[in-house]
Amino acid sequence: MKIFFIVILFILIACVFTVKSNAQLGEIEISKNSFSIDANAVDTQINYVIDNSITKPKLIVTLLSGDVNNLQDITSISDDKSTLTFGDFSSTLSLGNKQTHNNGIGLMIATVTSCFLFFTRFNIGSKSTLMVLIISTIFLIGFSHSVTLSEVSIRIDIRVPSTFKFEKLELKLGSGSSNIIGLSSNTINIDSCLNLKDHKINLSDTTITSNLNICSTNNIDIKNLIQSSNSLINLKTNSNITLNFSNGFSGLLDIYSQSLKIDETCDIKVNGLNTTGSCNEGTNSKLVINANEVTITGTTPSTTPSTTPSTTPSTTPSTTPSTTPSTTPSTTPSTTPSTTPSTTPSTTPSTTPSTTPSATPSTTPSATPSTTPSTTPSSTPIDSCPTTSTWRPTMASSGSPISPSFSSVTPILDISFDENNLGFRSRYKFNEKSIADGPNGVANSFSINFNETYSPDTNWLISKIPSPALRANVNYVFSFNFKLGQALSSDNTISSITISFYNPIDLPDPNVLEYFDQPTASPLFTKTITSTTGNFSSSTTFQPNSIPIKSTTDIGLSLIAIQIIRTKQNSVPINLYFSEMKLTIPSKTISDPTTLLTKDSELVYIPKPSTSLDSQDPSTCPYLATDLVHWHDKSIWSSGVVPLPSASSNIVLPVGKRVLISPCSISQTDIYKKITIPATSELIFSDANMTMHVQDIYVQGKFTMGTKECRYNAYINLIFHGNKTTSDTIATNFGSKGIAVASGGFISVQGKQYHNTWSKLSTTAWSGDSTIYIQDSVNWEVGQQVLITTSVYKDELYNQNEVLTISAISGKKIQFTTPLKYYHYGGQEYQAEVGLLSRRIVFQGDVASSDSQQFGGHVLVSGEGQFSGLSLVRFGQKNIKGRYPLHYHLANNVNKSYISDCSVIDSYYRCYTIHGTNGVTLTRNVAFNAIGHCYYLEDGVEVDNTISYNLGAFVHTIGTPAAGYDQYGQDFVQSSDLTQPADSAAACYYITNAANSFIGNAASGGWAGFAFPNLPRPIGNHLSVAIVPSQYITKVWEGNTAHSSGYYFEFGASIYVGGLLTYNDATGLLQYSSGRESRDTFMNGFNTSTEVWMRFNNTKVYLSNRGLSMWGERTEAVYLESHDSRRPASLFGEVWLSNAIVNGQSGNILSTSVEYTRQGFQFYDTYVQTIISNIIFRNYNKYANASSNEEDNRVIISMTHSSEFLPQGISVSKNITIQNTTSSQFIGHNIPVNSTGSSRFFNFIDWDGSLTGKGVPTLIGSHEKFWQFDSTCSFNSDWNCYVCTKGTREIANIQFWVPGLISRDDAQNNDDPIGTISLFGDGISDRRSTRVIHTAGITGVSNAGWYLYLTGGTPTYMKIWLAQVIYNNYLFLAIPYPTSTTFSVSSQYKYNDNYNFNFTQAASAAAVRSGDGKKYYFDGTHLFIKVINFRLDGTESFNRGGAKVYDVYWEFLIHITASNTVKPPVNGFFTGLTDTLPSSNL
Repeated sequence: MKIFFIVILFILIACVFTVKSNAQLGEIEISKNSFSIDANAVDTQINYVIDNSITKPKLIVTLLSGDVNNLQDITSISDDKSTLTFGDFSSTLSLGNKQTHNNGIGLMIATVTSCFLFFTRFNIGSKSTLMVLIISTIFLIGFSHSVTLSEVSIRIDIRVPSTFKFEKLELKLGSGSSNIIGLSSNTINIDSCLNLKDHKINLSDTTITSNLNICSTNNIDIKNLIQSSNSLINLKTNSNITLNFSNGFSGLLDIYSQSLKIDETCDIKVNGLNTTGSCNEGTNSKLVINANEVTITGTTPSTTPSTTPSTTPSTTPSTTPSTTPSTTPSTTPSTTPSTTPSTTPSTTPSTTPSTTPSATPSTTPSATPSTTPSTTPSSTPIDSCPTTSTWRPTMASSGSPISPSFSSVTPILDISFDENNLGFRSRYKFNEKSIADGPNGVANSFSINFNETYSPDTNWLISKIPSPALRANVNYVFSFNFKLGQALSSDNTISSITISFYNPIDLPDPNVLEYFDQPTASPLFTKTITSTTGNFSSSTTFQPNSIPIKSTTDIGLSLIAIQIIRTKQNSVPINLYFSEMKLTIPSKTISDPTTLLTKDSELVYIPKPSTSLDSQDPSTCPYLATDLVHWHDKSIWSSGVVPLPSASSNIVLPVGKRVLISPCSISQTDIYKKITIPATSELIFSDANMTMHVQDIYVQGKFTMGTKECRYNAYINLIFHGNKTTSDTIATNFGSKGIAVASGGFISVQGKQYHNTWSKLSTTAWSGDSTIYIQDSVNWEVGQQVLITTSVYKDELYNQNEVLTISAISGKKIQFTTPLKYYHYGGQEYQAEVGLLSRRIVFQGDVASSDSQQFGGHVLVSGEGQFSGLSLVRFGQKNIKGRYPLHYHLANNVNKSYISDCSVIDSYYRCYTIHGTNGVTLTRNVAFNAIGHCYYLEDGVEVDNTISYNLGAFVHTIGTPAAGYDQYGQDFVQSSDLTQPADSAAACYYITNAANSFIGNAASGGWAGFAFPNLPRPIGNHLSVAIVPSQYITKVWEGNTAHSSGYYFEFGASIYVGGLLTYNDATGLLQYSSGRESRDTFMNGFNTSTEVWMRFNNTKVYLSNRGLSMWGERTEAVYLESHDSRRPASLFGEVWLSNAIVNGQSGNILSTSVEYTRQGFQFYDTYVQTIISNIIFRNYNKYANASSNEEDNRVIISMTHSSEFLPQGISVSKNITIQNTTSSQFIGHNIPVNSTGSSRFFNFIDWDGSLTGKGVPTLIGSHEKFWQFDSTCSFNSDWNCYVCTKGTREIANIQFWVPGLISRDDAQNNDDPIGTISLFGDGISDRRSTRVIHTAGITGVSNAGWYLYLTGGTPTYMKIWLAQVIYNNYLFLAIPYPTSTTFSVSSQYKYNDNYNFNFTQAASAAAVRSGDGKKYYFDGTHLFIKVINFRLDGTESFNRGGAKVYDVYWEFLIHITASNTVKPPVNGFFTGLTDTLPSSNL
C-alpha cells in the first residue's frame, strides 16, 4: 500500500508539470536573412536582442502561460526554413473537442481513485495493480493533453549578433507587445491588424534601408530610426504614433493615426485631418498624413492651426485614394479594422503611395540608386520649400552613430571556390570548357567535363585566389558536395581527392592554359580522402564530403591545389559535379592582445599629422549669409519658373546672386544636364542630406559646399552621368561629365573631418579575425568602409587588400561586419596600413555608364580649389588626358588651394593631379584601386607643392607592365590605348619634378610606390619652358614608406628614380623607356649651379624588389629601414647609405616564401663611389638551394656578371652590425662558371673591420690570389674572398692602353685572356696573378709590385691611365722587353702641362721604387717604373660618415715608347719574351 501511494503521488506530479509556466520551450536557428514569423494566433511578446556571444541568429521561445509540452506543439517551420508559424500542431488521440488542462487533471484524479477502489474490491495483486495504474495514467496524460491557444502566451527572443542584417523581417502578430532595439534590415513588415487585437509596438535604434511597414491597433513608438535616403515608411494605427529619426528622414512617409508626434526635421502642413509635407528638408521626402493632431517633437506644437475643423470632413482629400488600405505586406488580408474610431475618415490612403521610387536605395547614404534616374523631369517638392530669405532647412548634426558593444567571438568564415576562381589543369586533353557551370538550379556548383575519351586519369583544380593564412594546430575544414554526371561505372570511379596547399611558385599559373602533371616541390600541407572515406558514388544526389585541415606549422602565402584521381582513363565522355566547395575558418573567442605596438618603426621616424581636428566656427557657415536667395524661389529666375532637370537643360544661375540649394529645392532622382555658375554668382549647398544627379557643372564664379571653418556634416551625394565622349560639354577644353572651375573661379567642398584618415595595425590580424587594433585613435563611425592593405610582395598577382565595414569601434579597436579573409602583418618591423574610405560628401560616377566604359566623373580646377572630407568614387576617364578625379589644371601659382582628408576609390584614371600648378597642399588623403599613376605631377614644371601624410594603394598599370631583364627595361610609345606611356610603370606617386615636399606618405603596391622619371624637358602644355626637370632635387623628403612593388622589372624598386620620358618633336608623341637613366642634380635645377645630392631621409621600404633605386649621379639615404626586400637599395653614382636597419626576414609569414632571396647590399661594379655606414643587417639565413652565392641570403654581394665593366676601389663599409646571421652569410662573392673581370676584381674596404669582425681596417678582395698581397691575407671559403689587414695599402686601378689590343674606348664583354698581371717583390716568390683581357683595367692593392706579361708580346708603345693611384700612393710596375731596348717614358696630364715630366733612368730597380716617380730602370729583362699621380693633393675623395672612397681621376697618363734595333718588333710587338717573375727582394 505504501508503494501504491508513492506511485500515485509521482503520477500526479507528472500531470501537474505538464504546465510549463515561464519555461523555455526551445530554440530555432535562423538560417535565412529573409525570415517571417506568424504569431497572430497566440499572445506574443517580441524582444529583439543583440547578442555577440553567438555567430548566427536564433529564436528562443519561452512559455509565459498556457499548457504546452514542447515547442513542436505550437510551431511549424516551412520547408525552406524561412517562415515560422505558431498554432496548434500537437498530436492528440481525441476525436472530439479539446479538453482544458484542468479538466484533464480532474479526469485523471477521478480515474486513479476509481481504479484504486476497483482493485481493492477484487483483491488484484499489488504488482498488477501498479502496472495497470502506470499504463492507464500514461494513456490519460496523452489523452488529456491538448493545446488551447487562447490561453497560451509566449515570449520570442530574437537574438542576433551585432553584425547581422536581415534582408527582410516580417512579423504577423496578435495580442501582446514588441520591444525591438537595434534591428537592422532592408525591409521590416509588422502586421498586428489581422485579428484586431491590441499589440503595442516599440522600435528603437532600428536601421532600415528600404521599407518599414507597420499596421497596429495600439500605439506605435519609434525612436532613433536610422534610414537611407529614399526609403519608404508606412505606419497605420487607430491609436497614437511617436516617430523620431536618428539621421533625419529622406524618402516617402505615409501615416494614418489618431495622433502623431513627429521628428523636428519634418516640415508639414495641416489641412484638417490630412497633413502633407516633407522631412529633412525634402531630400525626395513626401508625407501623406491622416491624424487628428500633429506635434513636431522638439518644437512648440504650432503646426496644428486653429483653423483645423472640429469635425471630420465628409470627404477625403484628393490626395487620398478611395480604396481602403490593405495592411502592410502583400500577403496580408485587406480588411480594415472594425475598431477604427469615428474620427477616422471613411477612406484611408493606400499603404504604398504612387510616388514610390522605382529603385531601392543602397544601405549607405552615399550609395547610387540601382537604376539610372530619368532625364525626364518628375515633380519636385519645391512648392513645400519656404522662399523667405531667413528660412533655412534643419542642418545636419556632426554626431556619430553610437557604436554597439563588441562581439566576443568571430563569425565563421567560408572561402568559396567555383569555376570562376579555379583553373583546370591536366597532362593533356583539356581546354577552357573543362570546368564550367554546374547543373541548373544548384547554387554554387560547377562541373568538370572530360569531353574527350581517354582523358588523363589525374587532373588538378588550382585556385586563382590566394588561400587565407592558416595557423598551426587550428582545425579548419575543406568541404564540398559531389555528384557523378553519369551512373557509377569504371569510367568515372573516383579513387581519391587530395587537397594541398602549395607555394605559388611551385604551381602553374591557373589563369593560363598549359599542360601540367605534378608539382616539382612538396606541398606545405596535404590531405587525402579516398573512395572508402569519401562519398563519390552517387549520380542522383549531391553527397557531402569534408576534409579536416590541421597543419603543424603556420601556412602563409599559398594556393590550394585539388588533385582528383580516377581509377582509369574514361572510354566515354563523363562529367563530375561539385557544389558548395569551401574552406571554413572556425569561429573563435576574441580576446584583446596583452601588448600592442607603441611605435611604427624601430629606427626611422615616420611623421604624423597633428592629432587635433581643424578648428570650426559655425557662425561662419556659408548658408547663414543674409544675402542668399533660394534655388526654389521662382522670382530669382528670369523665366519666373524654377528650372527642372531635363535631357537638354542648361541652367545658368542668376547673375550676381548667391543661390542656396536645399534638399527640397531640387529633384533628387532626375538628371540635371548642365549647371553654369557665372563669374559674379555663387552656388551654395545647405548642410543637409541630399542627392543630386547631374552631368556637367561649370564654375566661373563660386561653388560652395562647406568651408574650412564650417565643414558640412550632411550626407551629400553628387552623381555624375554621361556616356563616354571626348567632346567638351562643360566648356572648351574642360571635357564632359564633371565639374570644371575656370581660371578666376573658386570651389570649396568640405565635409566632416575624420581623423586620422589612415593608421597602421598595432598587432597582426589573421585570416578569420573580425577585430583589428590600430596605432592611432580615430573618430571613424559604424557603417563606414575601411581598407586594410596587403602584406604580400606581389600585390597585383596575389591581391590581399581588403575592404570591410565597421560594426563596432572604440578608440584604436575596430570590429567589422565580416571577418578578414587574409593575413595582415603588424609586427615591429612594419604594419599594414588601415585607411578610411568613407566620407559624408560623395562625388561619384553613375554605375551604368562609368563601369562599362571606364568613364567616370572628373573635377578640374583652373582657379583656386579647396577640398576636404570628400570621397570620389568611380571617377577618372581612362586614357583621356586631363580627365582625372581631382585635378588642378594650369592654375599657375595658387595661394589657398588644398586637398585634405579626401578619398579616391575605384578610379579609372589617376587619383589626385597637380598640373602646371604650384603651391598646392595635398595632405591626409587616401586613394585605393586606381588605374594609372595615382598622385600625379603631370608636366615636370610643378614645384613648391606639399604632398604629406597620404596613402595610395593598389595602383594598376595600363597595358602590359614594363619589364625586362637588363638595365634598360622596355620602351613604350604614346597611343590611344596608352595616352601617357609611363603608365606602363604606374606608381602610387608619380613625380616629374622633385622640387616639392614629400612628408609622411605611404605607398602600397603599384609598379613602383614612388616614381621619379627623368624628363630632359617638360612635356604637355609646357614643352617650351626652359628647364630640365630631372636636375631638381626634393625640397623635403621625410618619413615616406613604400611596399609591395618593384617586382615587374628586374631592376624595379618601390622608390624608383629612373626611366626616361621624352617628347618626340617629329611624331608629336611621348616616349617612355623604363630602365637605366642617370640623373644629374644641381642646387637650382640648372647645371650652372652647385652639384647637390638627392637625399632621402627616414625612409622605410619592405616587401620590395630593390627598395630604393637611383641610377645616379648623387644620392644620400640616411635613416632607412628595409624588411623582407630582395635588396634595400640599388644606388649608383656618389652614394651614401647610413643609419639603417636591413632585415632579411621579418615575422611576416607571408614573406617566408623562397620566391625571392634577399641580399643586404650589392656593391656595384664600376665607376661609382659607395659608402654604407652605421647599418644593422639581420636575419640573413642560408638558402640551401641557392644557385650561387649572389642568389643566397647574404649580407654583402658583388656584381660579377660582366667583363665589360670592371670595378675600381669604389666601395666602403663602416660600423656594420650583423645580427642573427651566421658568419658564412656575411659576404656572398660569386665565382661564375665562365670567369668575368668584374668577379676577379671585386673588392671593398671594411673601414673599421666591423663587418668582417677583424676590428681593424680590412681589405676584402676576390677569389684571385692577386689579392693575397701579404701574410695578413687569408682566404675565406664561405665568402670566396681574400680578407687582409689593410695597413697602409689602398685599392688601386690602372688601365694599360695598347693600340690594337686594349682600349678604354673599346670595352668588350670578352674574358679571353691576353696575358697576366702578378704581384712581385715584398718577398713574393710564387705566382699571385690574375688574367688580363681586352677590356682595359686592372684593380689591386697599391704600394705593391705589379708585373704585366702579355702573351702576344710587349708593345712598342703603350699608355697607362692612372685611374686610381691615390695621393701618397704608388704602383711599382715591371714589364718585360728584349735586351738592348731603349725607352722614352713620360707623364702627361691632359688639362695642365705642369704635371708633364720626362722620366730619367735610375741606377737600379730599387732606386726606382724608392724614388720620386720620375725615373725608370731596365735590367735587360724588365722595365721598372714607379707610377704616381702628381696632380693629386689629397682632396680627391667622396667622404661621408667618417669614411671615404677615392676618386677615379681622369686623364693622368704615363707614356712608354720602346725601341730595339737588335731584336726589332713584329707588327709593333716584341715577341718571344720569357715570362719571368721579377725578384722577390724588390
